[in-house]
Amino acid sequence: MGMRHLPFLLIFLVSFGLAPGALAQLTSGISGPDVTEGARAIGYRAAYDPDADGFAQRVHVDQALTGALMLRGVVQVRRTDDRPMDFDFVQGELRWQVTPDNAKWASGLRLDARLRDSGRPGQVSVHWLNQIRLSDTLRTRFAVIASQQTGAGRETGTFLQTRGEVSRRIDGGIDLGGEFYNSYGTASDLLPVSEQSHLVGPFAALPLTDSLTLRTSALFGLTAGSPDATFRVFLTQAY
Repeated sequence: MGMRHLPFLLIFLVSFGLAPGALAQLTSGISGPDVTEGARAIGYRAAYDPDADGFAQRVHVDQALTGALMLRGVVQVRRTDDRPMDFDFVQGELRWQVTPDNAKWASGLRLDARLRDSGRPGQVSVHWLNQIRLSDTLRTRFAVIASQQTGAGRETGTFLQTRGEVSRRIDGGIDLGGEFYNSYGTASDLLPVSEQSHLVGPFAALPLTDSLTLRTSALFGLTAGSPDATFRVFLTQAY
């Protein structure tokens, strides 16, 4: 393994060398809008928050329905005070690629529906997804997300988030970059900046085989309302 793998190794070691397990509950990523007809994949994600000793794992399955529509099913479990592995949520996602294939600025929409148990509220979300190819090796993604809680114990209002990343592809198909995740509270009652959650950090994605990709990331909080640090590992297998 050459020097080109060093950034990936550093993030991996920080994520799992300094942590006793593997983000608390932020196992979601920054979706691109593109859909490839016939594409199928299965993914595993683990995330760890050392301050809260929070550990979450999820499995998802992707299936392209057409050249513009992708369906995903997600099941997540988490560590609780009572159990090392407890059901967290099940979620269905439908992604729609709005712009033509190979658009320099690609855009799409994603609709999510999440269900929980034990009297915890569910959630429905709409994502506006964007990807801009700045060059042959440089791209950026950003998303605007509006969510509402459903069911028992729900909070009223539309919750707002933004997410984004910038990445560069280097030799060997490795992607290196930085990403951010912002949560603002509800549209009608935005939280003070100090109480909002703002996370930033590096990531690296490494193709292990022609169909298996490993991505590691480390996120660090910028405000009092953010986790101090969050570490994540994603595995995606196309089939």
